[in-house]
Amino acid sequence: MTELRVRKPDGWTTVSFPDEVAAISVVGGKVDGQLCLTLTGEREDGPRIIEPGILDIDERDENLLENTVPRAEDGTSVVLDRLLPD
Repeated sequence: MTELRVRKPDGWTTVSFPDEVAAISVVGGKVDGQLCLTLTGEREDGPRIIEPGILDIDERDENLLENTVPRAEDGTSVVLDRLLPD
């Protein structure tokens, strides 16, 4: 089981992907009109596993992803950076 620490609107939590997931990718998009990140787990013999509504992924877990989290210059995820007041 692959576990990643992610930040959702209600705080930090852990999401898990079963061992049969060959690759986990992060994509940007909107859920209910709100910019967010979505994790997708690719399986060879089954549908994708989708975890939407994510604001950030712990930088220590980024090495588990096929691609990188889009981040602002200060290291904050772009999604969270746009939500924070100036």
